[in-house]
Amino acid sequence: MTSFLAQRAHVHDARLPLGRRHSALRTCITLFAPYGLRATYHHLTLSAAIPRQLEADPDALVRAVDELHQARVLWRVRAEEYAAHRRAEKRAGRRAVPEPRP
Repeated sequence: MTSFLAQRAHVHDARLPLGRRHSALRTCITLFAPYGLRATYHHLTLSAAIPRQLEADPDALVRAVDELHQARVLWRVRAEEYAAHRRAEKRAGRRAVPEPRP
């Protein structure tokens, strides 16, 4: 299993062929896809303006992976805050399944 940060480093590595860097971006998306795989790829393609011919703008891959990384950092912070909150509730004996809506 590969890590998001290792694949992000591959995207940033200008010594690698563009195809390999693009593959690393796609791997990053499989590891963190906030909108789902296809929707996240589509969003990044539009927001980073990734061209069909990667040679036209190789920096687009870096823009895309940086946007994805920023979203992942925010998500991880929120997930950790939520986990800490849930642990505190459990220690206080207040952790319970919420009542279903009527």
